[in-house]
Amino acid sequence: MTHSRFEPFRHSFKYKLTYFWFDIKNFKNFFLFKKNKFSLFSFFENDHGPKKSKEYFDKILKNKLKEEIKESIDDIKGLCLPRILGYVFNPISIFVCYNKRKPKVIIFEVSNTFNERHAYLCNVKRYNREFSMKKSFYVSPFFNVEGKYKINFSIDRHFVNLFIVYELKKKKVFEASFKGKAMNFSEINLLRVFLLRLFQNLKVTFGIYFQALKLFLKGASYIPKPNKNRNFFTVINKNE
Repeated sequence: MTHSRFEPFRHSFKYKLTYFWFDIKNFKNFFLFKKNKFSLFSFFENDHGPKKSKEYFDKILKNKLKEEIKESIDDIKGLCLPRILGYVFNPISIFVCYNKRKPKVIIFEVSNTFNERHAYLCNVKRYNREFSMKKSFYVSPFFNVEGKYKINFSIDRHFVNLFIVYELKKKKVFEASFKGKAMNFSEINLLRVFLLRLFQNLKVTFGIYFQALKLFLKGASYIPKPNKNRNFFTVINKNE
């Protein structure tokens, strides 16, 4: 994962992270990776969606998708950081919703360090395309809630590519990217990842505050957090 800021000065950093790509509705439990149960790795549904929601995937998201695309969803796959020994912070999680094995909606769910989450719900006709959306959620204390994102996302059995550009007044001020090579889900690979990435989730959280301190010391201006957006979803009706 790389981050690069261009205005009003340049600032970049890079971390190695392992994201999990898995089926949420037809989840396959492993000894080392479980759903809604503690393990070395785990995925808890209430780590996503509106805060304090216990029925996000089964009810809230299902109803929202039916409202937006007028079709049922057969499957949902997620790309996110798993809990490691019970802890996780996901700056961004991605959920791909399918109907008859065809992707219909991609959800980019963003979290900030103020215990808030927001989802950009993108209707799709083709899978590997760029999405453009107005920023509607406070993420960094050094950027206002203005401008727009351009997100390019693609994933298959072998690779994942995520590229995010943040623009203000048609000028690129920030970009982030993640490129990953797939490995098979197996107990031995899960153990390898655990030994290799044991502290990755702590590094994500610590890194956010550490990089924020460096930006502040470089002269970045702190922007107070506005009131929380009442709508959890920002709906993007089409690719632009």
